[in-house]
Amino acid sequence: MASPTRIRPNSRRLTAQDASFLYGESINGPMHIGSVSYFEGEIPFEQAVEQVEQRLHLIPRYRQRLMFVPFNLGHATWEDDPHFKIANHVFRHRLAPGTTEEGILEAAMAVHGPPLDRSKPLWEMHLFEGLPGRTVLLWKVHHCMVDGVSGIELTTVMFDFEAEAPPPAPPETAWAPAPLPDPGEAVSTALLDAAQASLDSVRRVQGLFRSPAVLRERAVLLGEATRSMMEMATRPIVAAPWNQGPVSQKRMLAWAEFEFGEFRGVRGALGGTVNDVVLAVLSEGAARYLAEHKVPTNGFPLRVGCPVNVRREGESGALGNRVSMMFPVLPAEPMPAVARLDAVRRETERIKEAREPQGLELMSETSDSMPPPLMGFASGVAMAGMDAAAAMASLLPSPLASPARLAGQGVSFVATNVPGVQVPQYLAGRRMTATIGLIPLGGPLGYGVAIQSYNQKLYVGMMAEPRVMPDVGRMKAHVQTAFADLKEAALAATKPPST
Repeated sequence: MASPTRIRPNSRRLTAQDASFLYGESINGPMHIGSVSYFEGEIPFEQAVEQVEQRLHLIPRYRQRLMFVPFNLGHATWEDDPHFKIANHVFRHRLAPGTTEEGILEAAMAVHGPPLDRSKPLWEMHLFEGLPGRTVLLWKVHHCMVDGVSGIELTTVMFDFEAEAPPPAPPETAWAPAPLPDPGEAVSTALLDAAQASLDSVRRVQGLFRSPAVLRERAVLLGEATRSMMEMATRPIVAAPWNQGPVSQKRMLAWAEFEFGEFRGVRGALGGTVNDVVLAVLSEGAARYLAEHKVPTNGFPLRVGCPVNVRREGESGALGNRVSMMFPVLPAEPMPAVARLDAVRRETERIKEAREPQGLELMSETSDSMPPPLMGFASGVAMAGMDAAAAMASLLPSPLASPARLAGQGVSFVATNVPGVQVPQYLAGRRMTATIGLIPLGGPLGYGVAIQSYNQKLYVGMMAEPRVMPDVGRMKAHVQTAFADLKEAALAATKPPST
């Protein structure tokens, strides 16, 4: 296997999409993503630190911190951290003898919950020791630095593909941090970048007017995106208990492992895509959870937020965010397995035909022209209000215990499906046996799902805030039985007729 390649930085200045994950962050809604990974054997902490240190020169962002512009005249930039120390980013934890699986996840979520320190590079690695025959690793990386796809690419640098792989070639010269810009330089650079962005925008508009066909296509896409956003604002969704109040900082995690080949088998027998099968399992699991807790749907549907990768050719290996969204609307009542998959397939085909993700991507480009002070102020006010509301809500009983619920708006939950590495990976010579993605929660979103494939397995990580979903294990059980029903239906569909 070839040596790890360098993860190339994108622009020093955050894009509007990257910056939005900073502006939209709050104490109770931190915007980092990450993973919980299990490894064979007990990994010595010193060996794990050494492997990270040997690869830092391949990921320049890992030694860079955010530098904010005075008066918020521009989005923050990435600058070398003159005080970088690996000890500020790699931590060890000793679990008590006999710690259960629930105890492992509880310890991991306690570490995962707090926001990352913005005065340092925005990543952390936590090694959990004391488990006979295995080690657990928690990774935290801020969403302003990576999305799901670039996060997976980071693992191809940090981990090996062979147990006895040699370390990567060292850097030609020792790392020496560049000096941080002074406030005057930060302001002048921000103003120059803003002027350049305005000129680029004018050139793009001029180019559009020289191509009426492209202009018409963009108008159609923006129309679809506007319609989708209006529907989200005006069409109510089911009043799920996990959407009934701002969340606190606490998190719970449940995860399930599936054979990736079985999802392909269901797709082959019943139609659709693997993503359709995943969405069918998750939406049916949510519907069964609502039914078990006797939550009235009142005819309102679920609406699922699904990130869509929009990276283009040549953008592989670059950090930052290149995602759009789609928002399938699905029944909130339990359904037979085949009927559920058919409903999902019809909805995702409708979204693809309307090209809604492309329209939303085009709409998001307009945020580049929004002044950073306006983006930051609006988000800051909203997040402060949500944190205050979350503090008050924490004094109230769980929404599951309350019959009074308001119809929801927006999305019921986010489900992000990230294709991972399909061969084993290693840390300090120990094989990774499972890896579970972690998704941010915040505001009224008290439940979210990260789906990640690895080594021919599919891992479904279900994150919940315990006040609004104290029994995320029940959601896991419903997801597992929903998939079992789909497998049974797929087997029946492929079984030859008896003679």
